[in-house]
Amino acid sequence: MLDGQHVSTLVPLYKCKRSGCPNANDYCYELDGVHLKIASAHFKTWSMSMNDGKADLETPPDGLIATLLVSKNGTFNPLRSGGSSKSGKSNSSSESTFSDIATSVPPPHPMYPYSQYPQLPPHYYNPFTPPPLQFHAPLPHVPAPIANPVLFSDSFAEEADPLEKLIEYIAWLSSRSPMQAPAFLRAQETLMEEGHTFKTLEKLSDGDFEKMGIKSGTAAQLKAYIDLFKRKTLNHA
Repeated sequence: MLDGQHVSTLVPLYKCKRSGCPNANDYCYELDGVHLKIASAHFKTWSMSMNDGKADLETPPDGLIATLLVSKNGTFNPLRSGGSSKSGKSNSSSESTFSDIATSVPPPHPMYPYSQYPQLPPHYYNPFTPPPLQFHAPLPHVPAPIANPVLFSDSFAEEADPLEKLIEYIAWLSSRSPMQAPAFLRAQETLMEEGHTFKTLEKLSDGDFEKMGIKSGTAAQLKAYIDLFKRKTLNHA
């Protein structure tokens, strides 16, 4: 399946037609009367979730709406804190919303209790006798192949705007862990304010995250899932 196979169907459904909206003639998701901007990266994430059976044309994937920015200044996303900032204070209402979503997911099935493989008897005798060692002239030195060759070329970062890739990555993380979506969103806003994109994200050190006020746990997840996101994106392409 293609990542964007549902985008052409989603786009006309969410084209903003409200004359007073600053984002008119672009794309908005309306929630409780508030217009939230939808970027192309969000449509792609939505389409990927539809491929996985986790969303449909009217129901976005879990955590995606909490990552959307408002179209009009002075309003705020109902699923986020109205005055969220770098201070890290979370909104209890948004946390409870994601908690309800998380608790509604059924627990995984228990693992089947496989029995242990039969063990060899004690003092097991192996009748095989290895042949005597033979001397061979050393082969010419050949450089060993790289253990972990680069899986992704620079074209991955050049396919789209690196800033849109950052927004898409944060939305993907939020859909994987809806309860942590508010923390991921605060980190996204901080990274964007400091001028970072998806391309510079993996080059940041723990000290860089600490200086920007991003908590260590959130920073660790932002760095840990980069390669998995790249593989998933390429596999859907």
